[in-house]
Amino acid sequence: MVGTARRYRVHLDTGDVELICAGRPERFRRLLSRVFPGGVALEAVTTRVPLWNPHRFSAAYAPAVAVEIHPAFAEKFRAAGWLTCPDLVRWRGAVADMPPAHPDRSLRIDLRRVEKAGYVLQEAAGSRPEWDEFRRDMLVPHALRRFGENANIPVPALLRKLEKDGTLLFLVKRGRRVAGQAVLRNRDEAWLAALGVKDGDPNLMKEGAVAGLYALTIDWAREHGVRYVDAGRSPAFALHGLAEYKRKWGMSPAREPFSHMLALRVDPAHQGVRLALQREPFWIDRGSGELEIFPPR
Repeated sequence: MVGTARRYRVHLDTGDVELICAGRPERFRRLLSRVFPGGVALEAVTTRVPLWNPHRFSAAYAPAVAVEIHPAFAEKFRAAGWLTCPDLVRWRGAVADMPPAHPDRSLRIDLRRVEKAGYVLQEAAGSRPEWDEFRRDMLVPHALRRFGENANIPVPALLRKLEKDGTLLFLVKRGRRVAGQAVLRNRDEAWLAALGVKDGDPNLMKEGAVAGLYALTIDWAREHGVRYVDAGRSPAFALHGLAEYKRKWGMSPAREPFSHMLALRVDPAHQGVRLALQREPFWIDRGSGELEIFPPR
């Protein structure tokens, strides 16, 4: 409801500009690092301001103003001409359309690797030792290897839920378990809740272990009458690696109901900010239930 406004100086190809961010600093790190990779310097910290009233910022000029908002106030900001941007989006796809009939080059390469490796999907019995193997040998090392200190490891409560109600799938190559995935089914939808590669081994990644999990889990879902797959979340930037990977399998971004949100006001006449946004497009929520790319492509 209330946050601190900070004024930053952003380095762009066309020169330095000012940017105002109101809210908790950590909510703007992804925006600042991806849209303005040239560098950002904190210039001033002003008084605390209400984060629910878009008109509070009408007199605050900067080529871009970003405000952390509660989703309940999104419509108020949209009505005042602001963009509303989720921090995260979910990826869903219809099993009947996955993988796409005409995959792009990247997916064709992945599918050839899967075929060459001769992977087999094994549905585990769901014993405690098997879940411990998945968590200890696959999930945690894979997350740490790929994302380091930014690794998003499921909290213990979620892991207990998955062990109780989920299905554990192992990817097997020549009799050896090389990767695993935890799936939680709800009626006709399957949530791919967590995956991991044995020891976080980059060689297994190159051999298509993650692609094998996706491809064979989609086949498993089809065989079990599942109509939709939820492949989890990614940051709401269209060119983010996770987003591009999930999209190539035929999935589309959807609203993440628990995501933090930003409201963004951009001066369309400012060339430097406009070019920065064009290089790093992101999804916005117009309130219609569907997400749109901004700037339009």
